[in-house]
Amino acid sequence: MHIFLRNYKFLFFLFFLSLNLNSYSHAHMRGTFHSEEEAENRSLELGCEGIHKNQDKWMPCKNEKELHIYLRK
Repeated sequence: MHIFLRNYKFLFFLFFLSLNLNSYSHAHMRGTFHSEEEAENRSLELGCEGIHKNQDKWMPCKNEKELHIYLRK
């Protein structure tokens, strides 16, 4: 019984972790673009200002924190 309970807690933890990661990755899928122009257009749609680069992709808003705020609206 003790092993079952421990495994159950672990599975519960993994489930909620996957929900959290899925939300984060979904925000990035909606917010990353290959060109500066696409990111600028999305920035205008969202109502934020500026764009920024994240690795090899362009993202709307002046930084990632602001982008997440506007994506939640």
